[in-house]
Amino acid sequence: MRPSKSFIVVLILAGVASGIAVTHMNSIPSFVVIGPGYLVQAWLFEHHLALGGFGYQTTMVSVSALVWTLIIFGLVGVARLVGRFARGRRAA
Repeated sequence: MRPSKSFIVVLILAGVASGIAVTHMNSIPSFVVIGPGYLVQAWLFEHHLALGGFGYQTTMVSVSALVWTLIIFGLVGVARLVGRFARGRRAA
């Protein structure tokens, strides 16, 4: 099954945002964006599996991009479901 074009576009945009956030870790919005990747990297560190250098940044950017993409598509799905429910309720 191939991912939709919109999924790939959102994943790329989230990846760019996460990549920028990694280089600007001195602000709260950057920490919010990179948070999921930071948690995964911390878990890897605790289990002695952490990557250093470029692997550290790659892990944080890729995990954060994937998590934010899934959050965005989840919210869009919920909004569509609520909209469909509201339209069906009005018609009755």
